Amino acid sequence: MPLTEDMINEFVGVYSERIEGPDEVCKPMIRHWCEVMQDTNPLYVDEDYASKTKFEGIIAPPMQVQVFTMNPLWPEAKREPHSQERLLALLEKEGYTSIVATEQGQEYFEPIKLGDRISYTVSVNKVSAEKQTVRGPGYFVTFLYTFVNQRDELVCKQTFTILVYNAISK
Repeated sequence: MPLTEDMINEFVGVYSERIEGPDEVCKPMIRHWCEVMQDTNPLYVDEDYASKTKFEGIIAPPMQVQVFTMNPLWPEAKREPHSQERLLALLEKEGYTSIVATEQGQEYFEPIKLGDRISYTVSVNKVSAEKQTVRGPGYFVTFLYTFVNQRDELVCKQTFTILVYNAISK
């Protein structure tokens, strides 16, 4: 059966269950991020400075939000595939086996504080009609991630767009 617009659109707007990150927000993870990014913001690394601000302590760089929700490489996380994963499996089955990231956007709300537990939901936000690209025919797929802390406070909304394409049929 050929891939249809209806088959693809059944995934749009379907939210995953809430997926909790495996670790609390902690100083070592923040420090590692700041070292790699060469970020010297004292809110992220200087306890004395940060304690005198409206945050009353160290906070994590907001763009680090997804780091705190990444599944460990081992052992493999056990859960049902969500709409994002099911859509990508369908596209792969239909020959769209290659992926390239094209765009990411983040909007920040509450700060990420030491000890926070970050969780998220993800949904397929939109899917383009099939496009002929220089890489081959494919679909631009945008996902919406919604990150919250353990107090159910919105921390970040993130859109992430990828091109899923068939490189063989160029």
